[in-house]
Amino acid sequence: MTGRRDRLPVLVLLVAGLVTGGGQPSQWDLADQAGREARWDPAGQSRQGARWALGAQTGRTGQAAPRTATTTAATAATATDLVTTAVTTAVTGTDTTAVTGTGTTAVTGTGTTAAAGTGAAAEPAFADYVAGLKADVARAWPRAGTLFPGADFSTLVLLVSDGRQAAAITAEGVTPTSVAEMERRGVAVPELIAPAEWDGRHAVAINTALGRLRFEPGPDGQRIGPVLTVFDKITHEAFRFYVQGFALGPDMVWPSLRAEGRRATEYPLRAAPRLYRAMIYNELREAYRAPDTRPARLAAAAYWAERWAREFPAERRRIAVVDIDAGTAEYVGKSAVAMAAATPPGGRREQRAFLLNELLKPATGGTDSVDLESYPIGLAAGLVADDLGLDWKAAVVNGPDTPLDLVVRGVTPSTRPEPAGLRRTIDEQVAQANTEIAMDLDPAIAAFRDPRTALLLVPPPPEGTQPEPRSLSGEYIVERVPGTVYRRFTQKLRVNSGVLEAKELSVFADQVDGVDYTIIPFDPTGGDSPLSGDRVRFTSTDLTGDLQVRAGPMLAGKKTFVAQ
Repeated sequence: MTGRRDRLPVLVLLVAGLVTGGGQPSQWDLADQAGREARWDPAGQSRQGARWALGAQTGRTGQAAPRTATTTAATAATATDLVTTAVTTAVTGTDTTAVTGTGTTAVTGTGTTAAAGTGAAAEPAFADYVAGLKADVARAWPRAGTLFPGADFSTLVLLVSDGRQAAAITAEGVTPTSVAEMERRGVAVPELIAPAEWDGRHAVAINTALGRLRFEPGPDGQRIGPVLTVFDKITHEAFRFYVQGFALGPDMVWPSLRAEGRRATEYPLRAAPRLYRAMIYNELREAYRAPDTRPARLAAAAYWAERWAREFPAERRRIAVVDIDAGTAEYVGKSAVAMAAATPPGGRREQRAFLLNELLKPATGGTDSVDLESYPIGLAAGLVADDLGLDWKAAVVNGPDTPLDLVVRGVTPSTRPEPAGLRRTIDEQVAQANTEIAMDLDPAIAAFRDPRTALLLVPPPPEGTQPEPRSLSGEYIVERVPGTVYRRFTQKLRVNSGVLEAKELSVFADQVDGVDYTIIPFDPTGGDSPLSGDRVRFTSTDLTGDLQVRAGPMLAGKKTFVAQ
């Protein structure tokens, strides 16, 4: 295996919270990301396992970031970090997650309301999405350029469709269109979200079909509702597409995002790095909330950041690209939400209050995936850097510094004791998560290490063929196993000789001789995967298909067969 790089999801549409996958809740309530629930719920995120609701994380479903992927190359996608309940979307180089953890009450500028006292969020109808998104776009997109250089979305088109109806939304208003007209112009209704072009302008297309966007009730008093949460994710992905450059071609991607990086977390999970990152976020949040305490809070954040980097240097190196990618997109998406929802919309004081009250909740627990933490940390670091007047935005474009690196640079760390209650909570969460993850990963790892098994290497689909939608519940790094392990991986893998369908199967991914492969251990002598001549047939409940294969290179000391 050579130089494997995890392709960062192109879309992280964090509609996060749009669709949700597995994962254990986290406690930074970040809403949006991966659908994992993070216990520091920066509102709007997803809730899979981190209560900071971050999108794109676990339960990430999406299409296919080239399996082992590099952080470059992402063009079309239907949402990378959309937090989803495991809805799959098809997009090149993106992983989707769905929006959970969104508020259940009406939000200014959005057309959604929730049934009072029912505890269940009302899912908006198509007209609600159009009306709410029209208001949000008009309020925020013309001013998005003030958030980040190049983020002027005043001419961006938002194509909204549920597969039956369609509308084009711009800062000037709404123009009715149709699915047929979209198809005539070469714009397909995406599985979830994708970059597009409309009337010569950059566009973002989103599918709002009922059943694709799922929401969970938010805490009492939380004003951010489903439509506004979707607006957050759309803006997040628009930033990734057209500012970070993932939809513009490899040469347009930020230099900082062309570096190697991986979203994967080491398994078995460890509590210490999750605690340190939670404390980094909490201290940055307080530095933003209470400016008079900022010097002490930044000194504490610098302490936890230094300790994390010193004790877990490999994780820090791997996640740096994600901290830039997801962190800056989260900063722009959430800031745009504050622009759209605060009353009055132009008031900086009101926007700040909305961010603190609705979108930045303290971390009361940990996450089960390091990449879930990238969103809220990037958001909080960016807001503090703005308050400090730092020229951080140009710096993150070129890298290698992350928003966190820049905001604590030059700050003398001040030692802090570990918060006993938070440490205990995270210890318990990690133990539970390891037990749950083991049920999926341990059998796959044992099969990989079994000397009797061979490895099936499935390449990307033939040139010109769009990858099928993909969903998975997490990405992990395992000692003595090359590449990445995908938990509960679901996708139809198409090659010239046939289709292999995996359903919630834990598989491996790595780059071999420059090609990104999905790697599946199998017993070539019989059982549910007999090899006969140059064909192998799979007939188990989680893996079916009949493919032609050829002998491949030895990999990790094992015989391989490459699907043709």
